[in-house]
Amino acid sequence: MDYPLEDKKGRKRMLVVVPLIILLVGSLLVLSQGIVIVPSGMRGIVLTWGSVTNVLGEGLHFVTPLVQQVVFMDVTIQKVETSESTASKDLQEVTTTIAVNYRVIPDRAGDVYRILRKEYEYRVIRPNIEESIKATTALFEAEELITKRETVKAKFKEILSQRLAQYHIEVLATSIVDFQFSPEFSKAIEAKVTAQQRALEAKNKLEQIRYEAQQKVIQAEAEANATIARAKAQAEAVRLIRESLTADYLTYIAIEKWNGVLPYFFGGETLPFIQIPTNSTSNP
Repeated sequence: MDYPLEDKKGRKRMLVVVPLIILLVGSLLVLSQGIVIVPSGMRGIVLTWGSVTNVLGEGLHFVTPLVQQVVFMDVTIQKVETSESTASKDLQEVTTTIAVNYRVIPDRAGDVYRILRKEYEYRVIRPNIEESIKATTALFEAEELITKRETVKAKFKEILSQRLAQYHIEVLATSIVDFQFSPEFSKAIEAKVTAQQRALEAKNKLEQIRYEAQQKVIQAEAEANATIARAKAQAEAVRLIRESLTADYLTYIAIEKWNGVLPYFFGGETLPFIQIPTNSTSNP
């Protein structure tokens, strides 16, 4: 059966166009594999035939399709919280709850992936937290874990930072959430605190009594000084009065108080109270 000439030409075109379309679509798919966008807070680990060859920062990047692939590594701040059973310097059992904020050092993300892949939390972080808190609590007595909490926290961070630095992981902050002691030790601490509180109350009461006694002494001294001052003032007043009581002044006072009536008396030549001057000679 013979096909028309136009049909033959159409078939030939299809045989040429379809492979071209397939080739173009395949090329676009391959090229799209070479475009990589690294999100914020991530680093792109470039693997060339499975080997780490580069680290990409945030943004748009191009890699070789089929030859290279990109694995994202989180370099944001991450948190892990765990509870560990430890022992203090005086061999008291302590259950410590710790929280740690850390991050993969961005510039060393490729090394972290090469050594630990993405399992760094369970492979190095949690085990080193356990060892670090045990090493820390062993330096302090159980009571000091409470009274020197900030010092304990600082020491724990120092030890953990040194341990994780070799894995290119930075410890940003640590927090001791809680200490749990044995029931016997907790009772002993409670009894000690109660005794200290009672001693403090007794001391405060003694200070109050001493203060009140001092106040009474001060008050008595003030009253004594006031009495002395009054006595001195009265003595001075008496002295001044005595100095001012001359014979003429006494006569003046007597005249001022005399009611004009001469007193009656028997015998004697001198009038009591006042003397009325008289002339010794009479006119002829």
